[in-house]
Amino acid sequence: MGRMNTKGRQLRNLGLAVLLITAPALALAQHGGGGDDGGSGTGDVFGDLVHIKRDTTTGQPILQKRWIEMKSDTFGWGYCPIPLNGAGEEIGFADLSCDPADPLAVVEVNYFGRLSGGRTKERNSRMHFDEVISTIKDPAVGTVSQDAVGRLQFGYDCTGNDPQVQCASWKVIDSPMENLALYARLMRYGHLQTDPAEVDAFAHGDPAAGTQYHPALAAGDYDKFDKSTRHLLPVINSLRCFPADGIFEAACAAGQKLSSSDFVRAGSFLAGAADKTGVITVDLVQYMNRILKITLRTELSTANVNTLPALIRDCGGGDGVPYLEIEQCTTLPATDGLPAPANERFVNFFATNYVRNQWHDYLLEVLKPLGGGMWQEVDDVRLMDWLSDQNGPQPLESVRNVGGFVAAASDGLRSVEFVHNYEIPADLWDFVLDTPSP
Repeated sequence: MGRMNTKGRQLRNLGLAVLLITAPALALAQHGGGGDDGGSGTGDVFGDLVHIKRDTTTGQPILQKRWIEMKSDTFGWGYCPIPLNGAGEEIGFADLSCDPADPLAVVEVNYFGRLSGGRTKERNSRMHFDEVISTIKDPAVGTVSQDAVGRLQFGYDCTGNDPQVQCASWKVIDSPMENLALYARLMRYGHLQTDPAEVDAFAHGDPAAGTQYHPALAAGDYDKFDKSTRHLLPVINSLRCFPADGIFEAACAAGQKLSSSDFVRAGSFLAGAADKTGVITVDLVQYMNRILKITLRTELSTANVNTLPALIRDCGGGDGVPYLEIEQCTTLPATDGLPAPANERFVNFFATNYVRNQWHDYLLEVLKPLGGGMWQEVDDVRLMDWLSDQNGPQPLESVRNVGGFVAAASDGLRSVEFVHNYEIPADLWDFVLDTPSP
């Protein structure tokens, strides 16, 4: 069990402010999920996104193969997302259409909040990622670790070795855009290593400075990652990434399959980017991955290397052939060459294996509200108790696949909410001690 933060006393009139950004509407219609995608923008999704029928283990959408009326006033096979109502029941379709039979019964995914920042251009996301890498490379940073939420934190003026390292101060990556950039990078590549020779085509400044490159981890930066964050490095060790001849091994910057730790950490990054009072669902995760183009190659990034197709439910029908009962239908993975939305790919979360107490078993010093503007420090508050209250008791077994990812992200989100509202700010005591008494 870990311990976070020290010192405390009664405080008066301590307030916390939150900025919430309202999510714009997004689309039910799914974009194609083919291979290359030359555009660098992610703001090309329109309309309303709703809860749809998905495989309960993998999160793949189950699309209904239907005989529908096409735009050209002809008829043909369409592949329709199956909308669900608030009870998780299928709504059904209007005749010869992919439209829901009861549009008012659909459940909109209108709770993106700050995650709507993912609709920005990919180059802007890369800028925020570069900021994190530049901070890691700062010689003053001695340790790259995690906080109680699972976000990255950097230790300054550190002594000792992992896990007994002691640092004079810590900086947590709590910027929503930086956490979202870390999420996108980790979900695509499975690590944070970039190629030192990658030209920054968007760099601005003095033309006399010559070619500029994106910041990249160097061999000496690897030792900063402690046991909890070492999985964020490529599986190839630093000696092989940076051999004696000084030529970087390009394979270290290529995409790799994500480990369970990678997926859980990505969930923490997603939580750090979301509204602290929000909610994480399978639908939100899958739509967020689409908005960020996690499974597409873009001008700036590779695609996740381990993906799954949509699932197609075929009940026959069309052109005079009667439909089968649902239990008689066949459901199989989409084959190559089908039209949108049946050609979209989805992240394979199979490796995810989440156990709450392996990630959030911390004792915190927090501020307990006493009423009347009074707060009191309370020692040894167990974060696990809060998560059990908010997200239910820890399951007896580990949570796997997409359910494990959603559980990890949800626990991360509730942890963000707790430490934001109650944990003693690390720099609070400097303010208190430096403020003259009235």
